[in-house]
Amino acid sequence: MEIVWTGSNLISLSLTEEIDLIKEYSKLIIFDHHKLVNFLKGNDKEKIKDILLRNDIKPLLISHDFKLPLEGENKEILEIYELSKELDLPFLLINPCEKPSNISFNVALEMFAKNLSRSLSKIDLLIVIRINAFSVVNTLSKAYKVLNLIKERERLSLAFDTFHFYLGGEDFDVFRDKDFSQIKFVFLKDAENVPRYYLKENQQVFPGEGVIPLVQILTYLRDGGFNGYIVPEVVRPEYEKMKPEEYVSKLMETTRRIMSYL
Repeated sequence: MEIVWTGSNLISLSLTEEIDLIKEYSKLIIFDHHKLVNFLKGNDKEKIKDILLRNDIKPLLISHDFKLPLEGENKEILEIYELSKELDLPFLLINPCEKPSNISFNVALEMFAKNLSRSLSKIDLLIVIRINAFSVVNTLSKAYKVLNLIKERERLSLAFDTFHFYLGGEDFDVFRDKDFSQIKFVFLKDAENVPRYYLKENQQVFPGEGVIPLVQILTYLRDGGFNGYIVPEVVRPEYEKMKPEEYVSKLMETTRRIMSYL
């Protein structure tokens, strides 16, 4: 398992400031779409490639908020795909849309899987489906149902979010009898000790400082075949007030402490 920095942390930093700050902690990065677009307004793509090469940092994918609908294309995702190809990124992130209120989860999952299958004809990167508690793919079990509905399953992988797993309230039995080698990214974050149904996205805390049993979850994933990327990603307004150097140091320290138990 390798630790990956994501630009979704410290959103106030520019891309170059971010790279300069994190290069001693990780040699892998997930671009934040907004930061990358802002950089490219004044620089060409060769410039960012040169910066990454000089700092020995490898980019993996572009993080974004655009969602794949149940039917039809998303123009922005196709644009991100083209940019990913130009920057030699190996993965393309797919965020599932929300479930419409007028159809069941089973129908919505089948529609999403069919639309994703159609998208594969236009995309030749490894697709990463991000599990999100507020989307049609809102649990680990539903994510594996989508994988089973698509013939070209080998072209798909998953991004598992510990905070959204906790929000979803799935039983730990879900970790049985699954091939977790298809999970490529684990977004690692913890949660405040408040009732689940009151928990908000901005109540995340550093790994190991909350109530989510992260070591137990990661152990299940590892034993099931996961050996991918650990992405510490914590959203909390108070942390934005920290000095960037202190935030990064604390985030990496707490992440490594969790991983030391594996």
